Amino acid sequence: MNKFIVLLRKLLYITLVMISKVLNDKPLSVFVLCYHSISDDGWYYSVPLINLKKQINYLRNNFEIISLSDLEKIINGGKKVNKASVVITFDDGYKNILSAKKFFKSIDIKPAVFVIGDKSIVDFKELGTNREFLSNSDIKKLLKDGWEVGSHTLTHPNMNKLNDLEIEREISGSKKKIEKNLNIKIKYIAYPKGKYTNKITNLVNKAGYKLGLSMDDGVIDLSTSKFAIPRIGVDGSHSFTEFKYLYYPLLSKFRKLLK
Repeated sequence: MNKFIVLLRKLLYITLVMISKVLNDKPLSVFVLCYHSISDDGWYYSVPLINLKKQINYLRNNFEIISLSDLEKIINGGKKVNKASVVITFDDGYKNILSAKKFFKSIDIKPAVFVIGDKSIVDFKELGTNREFLSNSDIKKLLKDGWEVGSHTLTHPNMNKLNDLEIEREISGSKKKIEKNLNIKIKYIAYPKGKYTNKITNLVNKAGYKLGLSMDDGVIDLSTSKFAIPRIGVDGSHSFTEFKYLYYPLLSKFRKLLK
């Protein structure tokens, strides 16, 4: 995102935050945050560890932090929401998220990480970076701490450019490969860059996934499609003030304009 767009977004955030305060706008009842890289390397999608800790501690003091499995129960009507709640997720499975492993364990929070099924044939052009990925050994350490692992497709392609057989391979093939490598059941998938179609969600359902996560924004309730769960992206350009209002309904409605 270029500097002009970031500045414009900040100005819009300030305006919408002021309106939210006047209207006494309240946070969404259940929402999902999506991180990528944990580093101070300056990449747009990298959040420095010190900032992550500040953000997560703020969430702990104001929301209930739940797991992806909890969210599945809420979507299916098997769990009630007694307090505004949030799920923490990471896409792509970069090795640098290990820097937050000790922190999350110390506060008993169990995020979800969506990993690419075959890292040897990743579509790096579509991914937009060549940062190092978690090894299977790394992922098993996260699993031991209670993290949940999902699929981020087989190669992280632009799904809209694939034919039916290729889409099915990305969806089903990644599930099978990750399950074989880690000896666990993969129940969740996150769409690369949040892109999906009815065809994709139907294939996700057919493959046996329980939830499919997008990058849409909005309220999660009993009417939310299990295979189009909205998430809110957190990146390195967000100030702490912006972060605190990311999940307010008013900003949610303007999200596509602000990205």
